[in-house]
Amino acid sequence: MGIALFLSLGTTGINVMSPAERLIGVWESEEKNLLIKISKEGAHFVGTMTYYQCATETIMRSRVDIENPDPRLVSRKLLGLKLVEKLSYQGNDVWGGGKIYDPNSGKTYDARVQLTNSNTLVVRGYWRFRWLGRSMVFNRRE
Repeated sequence: MGIALFLSLGTTGINVMSPAERLIGVWESEEKNLLIKISKEGAHFVGTMTYYQCATETIMRSRVDIENPDPRLVSRKLLGLKLVEKLSYQGNDVWGGGKIYDPNSGKTYDARVQLTNSNTLVVRGYWRFRWLGRSMVFNRRE
């Protein structure tokens, strides 16, 4: 009976999330002015901006990446932009090896992300050394 139950559960499509995939979801900045959707692309994780606070929704949907140092990218929309790329799970609720883009400055930094609990994420962008950077706290959005 136990084996039959186990086999039927195995074919019902129950999806067991790996420790690395706990990062997947929608995250809201502590200031509640930014939403990032973390998803998996191949072997890495990426973060796409799905909302940022603006005077109006029309402005939010029309703003472009004017601070980007690459002239070919200055006309791309900020909404939907991948701010975090190429994160890899390093174990112990830490993801690293990726990059984070700051659309306010047009600069790209090394990135490290850590889950401090199942609903709190600390994102650190830094230059060469982790102590040369800035952290932001995000909370999981249902």
